[in-house]
Amino acid sequence: MNEWIQYLSSNPLAAAALIAVLMLFIVMVLSKLIKWAVISFLILALALGLTYKNAQKPKMVKQIEKQAEKIIKKSQKKSEKSLDALKEKLPKSK
Repeated sequence: MNEWIQYLSSNPLAAAALIAVLMLFIVMVLSKLIKWAVISFLILALALGLTYKNAQKPKMVKQIEKQAEKIIKKSQKKSEKSLDALKEKLPKSK
């Protein structure tokens, strides 16, 4: 939830769009235009879902970065071992 609030505060255009659709929904309900209220509610639900999904991306990115760092460290260790083995074999071959 905090990520979503931070996302909306850092993206004022998205927050303004959500507020506008919410206001549209409220006006449609109060003016008893039920069909338009349902449509505006669906738009609001989609917009809320998309902004919430976009707000969660940084958490996934952090997890991917951690996994990538682990893979890089493992590959560095393996490459160092293979280089050491090659360095040992080179003087022997001369």
